[in-house]
Amino acid sequence: MQHKLIGSIAIAVLFTSCSMLHKNKKQASLPGTWQAQPIVIDGDSKDWPSPYPNYDANSLVAYATSNDKYNLYVTMETGDELVQMKILKRGMTVSIDTEGAKDPQLHINYPLENDNDPLDLMKDDNGTKSAYHSKHIDRQFEGKIDKNLREATQFSTEGFNKCNGGYLISQTTPCGIKIRAKIDEYKELVWEAVIPFKAIYGIDSISEKEAGKPISVCFAVKAFKNPGSKPAENNSGMNNNMSAGAGGRGGGMRGGGGGGGGRSRSQSEDPMQHLYENTKTWKQFGIAYQR
Repeated sequence: MQHKLIGSIAIAVLFTSCSMLHKNKKQASLPGTWQAQPIVIDGDSKDWPSPYPNYDANSLVAYATSNDKYNLYVTMETGDELVQMKILKRGMTVSIDTEGAKDPQLHINYPLENDNDPLDLMKDDNGTKSAYHSKHIDRQFEGKIDKNLREATQFSTEGFNKCNGGYLISQTTPCGIKIRAKIDEYKELVWEAVIPFKAIYGIDSISEKEAGKPISVCFAVKAFKNPGSKPAENNSGMNNNMSAGAGGRGGGMRGGGGGGGGRSRSQSEDPMQHLYENTKTWKQFGIAYQR
């Protein structure tokens, strides 16, 4: 079954490589967050702080990380429908640099790019070209987001110890990586994963000598091709934030504050422009440890 799966999907397509810019650039990492109780990976943010402690206003995503002795936990959420659609249609790669820089060795591709049911970004309900407005976005995207999330049943991994290739999200991977994504009751897209340290460092559990060890995580999302512009010749449009624990912000409703509900768009801003922007969001931190 796994061999058939690998042959049927595009494995190892790092569309927005997290190592393209500022290679090996480091900054002082802040302490990590110790996870006293294991997080249940079910696409529900109830196990995470509310609001999420980190927010990228350019990528419109909130995110958090934590760890216990055995696992690294990673989550991202966004309530912005355009970002949700971009992630579900174009895919997302979460990458890890085990040295805390920007040259990651480990990659999780989920969701994978979905070419089914193409999204026509330039036509209105009558089939004519027009600028999008919020009512049209809501009408077109609401059902498509749910449909694309249901179809996001596969992921791929690269660089991990004894855990590379394509998998169904329902599978138990050889190295214990588990991923889920879901739209919650507040219409936030919640992505979360558990990654055992055995898959990262090749050790069953961390010890005091790993305390404070720098590590960084990148969330990379590929843009839609802008039908009204020429292909980009460089990466100048890519956001490359490096977060070391900046306070969260968001327009979502979860817990009264949300974590990634979206930025406030000005009236003069084209609401579709964000679909045509590649984004990368970095978080650098140190491994937490408690006896």
